[in-house]
Amino acid sequence: MSRVANDCFALPPGVHWTPADEALALLKERMETVVGVEDAPLAQADGRVLAEDILAAHSSPPADNSAVDGYAYVQGSGAEGRYRLLAGRAAAGAPYDGVVTPGAALRIFTGAVLPKGADTVIMQEGVSLEEGYLRFDGGPKTGANVRAAGEDVAAGEIILSAGQVLRPQDVAQAATMGVDRLKLRRRLRVAVLSTGDELAQPGDAPGEGGIFDANRPMLAALAARMGSDVVDLGVASDDPVVVRDALGRGADRADAIIASGGASGGDEDHVSAVLGDAGARTLWRIAIKPGRPLALGVWDGAPVFGLPGNPVAAFVCFLIFARPALMVMAGADWPEPRRLKLPAGFEKRKKGGRREFLRGRIGADGRVEAFRSEGSGLISGLRWAEGLIDLPEAAAEIRHGDPVAFLPFSELGL
Repeated sequence: MSRVANDCFALPPGVHWTPADEALALLKERMETVVGVEDAPLAQADGRVLAEDILAAHSSPPADNSAVDGYAYVQGSGAEGRYRLLAGRAAAGAPYDGVVTPGAALRIFTGAVLPKGADTVIMQEGVSLEEGYLRFDGGPKTGANVRAAGEDVAAGEIILSAGQVLRPQDVAQAATMGVDRLKLRRRLRVAVLSTGDELAQPGDAPGEGGIFDANRPMLAALAARMGSDVVDLGVASDDPVVVRDALGRGADRADAIIASGGASGGDEDHVSAVLGDAGARTLWRIAIKPGRPLALGVWDGAPVFGLPGNPVAAFVCFLIFARPALMVMAGADWPEPRRLKLPAGFEKRKKGGRREFLRGRIGADGRVEAFRSEGSGLISGLRWAEGLIDLPEAAAEIRHGDPVAFLPFSELGL
C-alpha cells in the first residue's frame, strides 16, 4: 500500500489565512494515488476508477445499418417513384446476401446491415405497395435513416480513459467493444471519526447537554458515494489518549482518515492537538465560510482531514477540499466541477476577505434562491438545497438578478 509524503500538507512559511483556490491548488499538487490495481469483471465496474485506457477494438457500428423499419434502395433510381420490390429481406443478425440494384428496393428492419448497392432507407410509413412494387413521392435525402459504420466510435479510438470514474453509460460503451474485464483501481478505504464528549450514537440516549452525532453518518455516506470503502471509527471522547488510539486504528485499517470536531486550536480541539503533539499537523486557516479551520496531517502514513464540528461546515469542507483530494488518492482525475452562472433570487451584502458558500437551489423562475439562514448547524438547509452558491472573496452587494455562481450537488458527486 502506497502512502503520501509526511509533509504533503505543509504550507509556505508565513502563511496565516489561505485563500480557497490556493488551498485547492496545493492539494492538487501534493496528492497522489495510493491504491493498487485489480482485474475485475465488467459487471463490477460502475462507480469504480479505471486504471488504464480502453481502445475500441473495432468501429461502432461495425457496418452501415438501418435506423428504422422500412425499405433500402438507391436514392433517385426509381422511375416515377416506383421501385421493384426484391424477394427476401434484411434483419438484425440476418443480412441480405444479394445486391440492391438501381430501381429496386428491399425490405429492411432496424439494426440490419445495409445491403450492398443501397444508400438510403425510407420508413415503412412513407410508402405504398402495389403488385410487387414500392411507390413513394420524393423520399428522403440520400443516406437518410442509415447509421454509418464508425459514426459512434472509430477502431483504435480511446473510448474510456484511465482516471475516470465509470458510469453506467461507460459500462455500456465498454460492452459494445466486447470488453468483459477491466483494470480497475482498488477502492480507497476511508476511516470516519467523530470527536466530542457531547456526542451520542443515534439510538442511544444523549446525556445532559448532549446531542446525537450527525457528522459521522453524513461523512460516511459522502465517502461511500464517491466509491470508497468506509471504516467506522465511532466517536472518540475529548481525551487525547482516546483520540490518538482512534487515529492509530484508522491508519491501520484505512488509506485516509476523515475526522470531524476538534479541528481548530482551542483547549478542546483534540484532533488538532494530538496531530500537533506528534509533529504531524498543519493547521490550515482557510478564508472560507462556513469552515475556516482544517486540521490536516499524516498519522502513520494515512492522511488525516480534520473537519469542523458544525455539520454544514463539515459537509462543505468535505465536498470542496477532502473529496477531490481523496479522489486523486483513489486514482481518479482531480475533479473540476462546473459552476452555472445564474441570476440571484436573493439579496446579500458580503464582506471581503473570505469566500462564502451559501446553500441554494434553483427556483421556478430560474433564479438561485438562498437558504433562509447561514447558520452552520442547520442541517435542514442541506436537505433544502440543490447545491452551493459560490461567492468570491471580494466584498460585494448582491441584488436580485445579479449573476452568481451556482455549484450543483450533481457536480460534487451527489
